[in-house]
Amino acid sequence: IPSILSAQSREMGVMFGFSGYKGDLNEKMYNTKLIRPAFGIQYRRCYSNHWSFRAGLSLIKIKGDDALSKDTFQLNRNLMFKSNIIEFHMGYEFNFFPYQVANPGTFFTPYLFGGIAVYHFNPKAELDGEWYALQPLRTEGQGTQSQPDRKPYSRTSISLPFGGGFKFSVNRRLGVQIETGVRRTYTDYLDDVSTTYADPVQIRTEYGKIAGQLSDRSLLKPSKGNIGRQRGNSTDRDWYYFTGIQINYTLSKKYIDSCS
Repeated sequence: IPSILSAQSREMGVMFGFSGYKGDLNEKMYNTKLIRPAFGIQYRRCYSNHWSFRAGLSLIKIKGDDALSKDTFQLNRNLMFKSNIIEFHMGYEFNFFPYQVANPGTFFTPYLFGGIAVYHFNPKAELDGEWYALQPLRTEGQGTQSQPDRKPYSRTSISLPFGGGFKFSVNRRLGVQIETGVRRTYTDYLDDVSTTYADPVQIRTEYGKIAGQLSDRSLLKPSKGNIGRQRGNSTDRDWYYFTGIQINYTLSKKYIDSCS
């Protein structure tokens, strides 16, 4: 067993590309108007030509803006946000063809990956030239006297990343992979929008004038206000993604060819 473990090739890679999200402020997974840059580093340990373990750290940027929609409801809602997501992920890759950067007898392969991630996000919105973190402002009345059962959401959560791509080797030291992966989250608050409008007066009283303004930015309000009306869709969890190119460097040229 020790000799097998020492023969497993190891790689370190850097990844750069673009990212985005799907949620209440953007109903399409890939919206060219809302893509933002993303970066990451990744470690890989190849158990064989087909299986490897991966772990990495990524900075993923996302944003959404009702003003870019063609939907009348969204245009009137008039909400927007941006957020940086810091993600630590780990999981496994499966190569359809035999492949390791360190193995001179392998050259390219399509692949799939899946795993689990822990991430931190912090949605912010702009008002009069200033950006404000939204979670502390309780924009849907979380924890206010009028919404005591609506709890504040956590800005740290888990997601399930999965996807695939294509790998090819340049030489025994360098490899390139093109990858796209989506993350299935367990929150509906990546964009700070999920349920119904709360009482803006109550929010302003407990959390300040800015909180009250950012809770309801609709352009046309009904005579009795928006309290209790739809603000978001709580039945549909948010997603985010990272698509890009990764450059891998072989830390160890040792590899197992018999487990191909």
